[in-house]
Amino acid sequence: MDRTVAAVLATAIGAGIAMQAPLNSQLGRTVGGLQASVFALALSFVCLASLALVAGGLGGLRHLSEPPLYVVFGGGVLGAIYVGSIVFTVRELGATGLTAATISGQLVFALVMDNFGWLGLTKSPVTAAKLAGVALLAAGTWLVIRD
Repeated sequence: MDRTVAAVLATAIGAGIAMQAPLNSQLGRTVGGLQASVFALALSFVCLASLALVAGGLGGLRHLSEPPLYVVFGGGVLGAIYVGSIVFTVRELGATGLTAATISGQLVFALVMDNFGWLGLTKSPVTAAKLAGVALLAAGTWLVIRD
């Protein structure tokens, strides 16, 4: 995939993700926050399983015993923590505050992961420009959530 196409796609998906927390939170007011999260993740599972079946099947799952357990379970557990928490945090922070705080946390830890080449990433050292970007995002996050 071309880098520009990937950036546009990621940005568009990010716009959709901004709706995820308010939608799940609104559902949570009726059915309960964790119950809304369970339903959202179950629906996500059905959608992804269907897409995988159409795109070639689920045969690759037979290799789940090969990677380390933190690789097998890490993404799913982190996804559940995220989806389970946004139903509550969006009520206090709003969609903008939640998004800013989430992206700030992602960017800071991504910088660390890239710098050390953790989780199979190609090492990309911390630079002054990257630190400036993180500092600006942190300042923006503070401005968004301070009131």
